[in-house]
Amino acid sequence: MLIAVANLLISSSNFLFPVEEFHVNSSYIPSSLAYEVNRFVLNVSTDPNWFSRTLKQVDPNGTALSQYIGPHQTEDDEFVKYQSFCFYNPKSEICHKMEQRVSKEHAVNENDVSAVRVLTSLPYSFCHHLINKLRQDHKADECKKDNSSLGPFMMIFGGLMLLGVGRTMPFSLGLPLMDDNVKKNNLPLYFACMFFVKILGPVIGLLVGSKLNEIYYTFEPPQGLTPLDPMWIGCWWLGFLIFGALLFFPSLVLFLFPSDDLDEDDITDEISLEKAKLNGEAPKKPRKTLNLRDKHVKVHEDHVTAAQKISEFFATVRKLFRNPIYVGAMLGRIVDVLAFKGFFVFLGKYLEIQFGVPQYRIQKYLAGTGVVGFACGVIIGSVCMRRFHLQGRKAATWVAFCSLVAALLSFLNGAVGCKSVIGEIGDQGVANNFTFPSCRPDCVCDGMPFYPVCNSKGDVFYSPCQAGCPLSGANFNIFTKMDKGAPLVFTQCECAGTDDAAVARDYCPTAHCNSQFNTFFFNQAIGAVFGGLSVVPGMLIVLRSVPPEHRSISLGFNGFLVSLFATLPSPVFWGKIFDMSCLMWQNLCSKTGACPIYDTDQLRIRLHVIYGGLRVFSLLSDIWVVYWAKGLSLVDEEEEEKKKEDGDDKELEPLNKPEKLEPNRSVHFDATPSKEAELED
Repeated sequence: MLIAVANLLISSSNFLFPVEEFHVNSSYIPSSLAYEVNRFVLNVSTDPNWFSRTLKQVDPNGTALSQYIGPHQTEDDEFVKYQSFCFYNPKSEICHKMEQRVSKEHAVNENDVSAVRVLTSLPYSFCHHLINKLRQDHKADECKKDNSSLGPFMMIFGGLMLLGVGRTMPFSLGLPLMDDNVKKNNLPLYFACMFFVKILGPVIGLLVGSKLNEIYYTFEPPQGLTPLDPMWIGCWWLGFLIFGALLFFPSLVLFLFPSDDLDEDDITDEISLEKAKLNGEAPKKPRKTLNLRDKHVKVHEDHVTAAQKISEFFATVRKLFRNPIYVGAMLGRIVDVLAFKGFFVFLGKYLEIQFGVPQYRIQKYLAGTGVVGFACGVIIGSVCMRRFHLQGRKAATWVAFCSLVAALLSFLNGAVGCKSVIGEIGDQGVANNFTFPSCRPDCVCDGMPFYPVCNSKGDVFYSPCQAGCPLSGANFNIFTKMDKGAPLVFTQCECAGTDDAAVARDYCPTAHCNSQFNTFFFNQAIGAVFGGLSVVPGMLIVLRSVPPEHRSISLGFNGFLVSLFATLPSPVFWGKIFDMSCLMWQNLCSKTGACPIYDTDQLRIRLHVIYGGLRVFSLLSDIWVVYWAKGLSLVDEEEEEKKKEDGDDKELEPLNKPEKLEPNRSVHFDATPSKEAELED
């Protein structure tokens, strides 16, 4: 129930705090831009020759047209020449008079504002100084508003906290429950089945997430934005909503079922045994049920105070810290979780940056190789543990060996890399001091959104603006295309450097990274198998290293420390490693925003060397456990419990059981009174 509420709480932040739509202040729209929108975009101009006649009246000497500097494709367009002249001569009297004429003849209306809003909210930018200047003015206005993200942050944080509580209780209480109700030599197999089913959750989650990441989070992606682009945001909230609803209703039904009164059942069994003794009957064996109460834990009487219970808890914790096997296993688990949790969280982003692969494809690979490989490792590890009778030091050595192999494979993946589109742009940024200039100064590309495109040769550009793609010709199809998710081809791009003067996102090469991408996941799958091989032995070492009555507390306290020192700081730790490899930060209202460009080589080496180093460090704790694990029994049958059960059965036999007579044996009655009779007389 808690997990269902947590999922619904996280998804509701999308509805309670929706993203504000892009609004354009009509007072910022120049009249010449409104005229251009009417003429080229909306195609509602009733007099196509009006501008040419008016310009000749304002500029009879043709000064604006003669000083034009621009691409050959637009030499026949007087309006483009006029705009270029006014960009280089903003205080010219010609531009001032012409703007007055345009504003009087073509006032800005609602259709113009709507069309300009579409142009300025696109995920890419054109080489057009008026529209790009309007973007910059809008960004400055947005910075004046108080757009706090505290509300959605608190909702998501609260949901994750409830999620942690809901996931911890079944783990700390479920393992002792299983330990008390199955045979010890079958326990590894039961643990493996439990972890296998538990791992199926991430597999299903990754597969569902891969499909949802193909859907834009508003269901209507901006024209030209596809899952290949860094600015794409998948429908993240829908997954939480689906799984929250699927969990809520079955949990509610289970919650309404009556609970078994364990004390009442025990009393009923005791009464039945007493009646059988009095009647001289063979007692019926009590019905077999799950032992839902930890049989090794002492039941407190009513007079035990809360202070005494707290004191007993801390006394148990002190005993746990004096247990070398428990402490070593716990330290190793903390370091392993610190290494794995954050690494797995950022693994999808790393693969997208390193190999240029979209998120939905990455999640399919993670589900099909990493998670499934880990699940197979858990099953194989449990079978090997039972087959080879891994006990004590053998089991601890098995865990240490698996950690060593996982660390070596991590170092090996550090050498598997590829120069993706983001890597190419990063190299350009280092060479140009991260200015990314266009071949035309009047494009005004500073501060424009990151939308990498390539020409037909594979040369990379930061955006269509840097490629010199004007808002003219075929580029106006953003208003006529029906498929908003279809990739765009930008034409008449002066800086493209090819005969077709075209750039597109689909022109960027990605096939050269496929072999490295497959090699990475091959190593990842092997590492996942070895990681799964050590799960069941490692868990049994923790479970058997403490007295039976301390199992629940040891598991709960272990989970608490792992969450506090590993699960909680791990994403922050790995996020800092990513930040250290950032080459260019986006500027958001004079504050540091997101990082679109990384040093991919530096990120790859840092990520895998640090991950492998942490796994090597955890190997030291595994060696510590190997030293102290001599004689530790993990899966032996409990002969004492068998003897005890046999003894209990004998005790339940009737006390007045008749003696069996030997055959042909006669019975003689003695008339002499007994001593008891004499005393009675």
